[in-house]
Amino acid sequence: MDMLNNDECQFCYDKVIFRCMPCKVALCKDCVAVHIKMTSTISHKIVLSEEGKEEKRRQLFKKDTLSSGFENMCDVSYQDMGLFYICSEQCKVIKKLNLSGKEIDSFKATKSPLCVKSCSNGVLYTEFGIKAVMFYIRGRIKHLFSTGDWQPQGVNTTKAGNILLTLRRNKEAKLVTFSQHGNVCSEIQYQDREPLYCDPWYVVESPRGYLCVSDQGKSSVICVRSDGELIFQYYGHRNSFYPRGLCSDATSHFIVADPWNNKLHYISSCGEFICYLEYESMDSPTSISNVADKPNNFLICEIGGFIHSVEM
Repeated sequence: MDMLNNDECQFCYDKVIFRCMPCKVALCKDCVAVHIKMTSTISHKIVLSEEGKEEKRRQLFKKDTLSSGFENMCDVSYQDMGLFYICSEQCKVIKKLNLSGKEIDSFKATKSPLCVKSCSNGVLYTEFGIKAVMFYIRGRIKHLFSTGDWQPQGVNTTKAGNILLTLRRNKEAKLVTFSQHGNVCSEIQYQDREPLYCDPWYVVESPRGYLCVSDQGKSSVICVRSDGELIFQYYGHRNSFYPRGLCSDATSHFIVADPWNNKLHYISSCGEFICYLEYESMDSPTSISNVADKPNNFLICEIGGFIHSVEM
């Protein structure tokens, strides 16, 4: 049973005032210290109970809907001039489409693509079982650089032109910034000597320079400064949370896709829940991308293969 939904304190059955989001525990005001002391090795986030408050929702204007021809879509990345790349967990093909849904280009990855990131002259991508960053440009696939014995998962770029990668090796995980030649610029793995990440996937840099990662192992969104200082961990709003693709808007707030709950979480730059975002016929959104040349416009891909063009 999900303790976040309980009306009584986990320890003394008094009225719930607070909740610990990572532990999913309901607490009264007197038992917060007891809980923290009993589980001192865990990073806690104690918040006021949301009981009785209405869930805030905001409707997005849906401009168009396209069919990708894929199922189990996992990522979308806008390039420019109305062009974008998409990939699926169940197909080796990565497609380049326009906003009318016409296929402009496509190529076949070696294995299953995980994430894509459009660049001005091509697309970066990661593949399951390939420990390298791949790059497609003008009909050619390039092995950009190796990641050693680490599996790259999420990929993105920074304003400075560096490459962001979430990496996993056995039970270890980290966020690394690379130069375009594969040199390590920075590496973030621990917070107070404890592992910061468990199974990090999608990653984005906000206009403020914050680095935000969706971690499916921790069921949370983890945001840090470029030097690794933790800004926040967001564990969802009241219910279970399965974060996947995410992006940042012009105000440095974040939009996070939560497909298993059929939700888009809109959270502030300091990790506070703002509202749920919705659009007509929303069905399990998996990833989201800014339309860079149209402010407040986004592309959202869904598990079923549809891509929606929306405006906030």
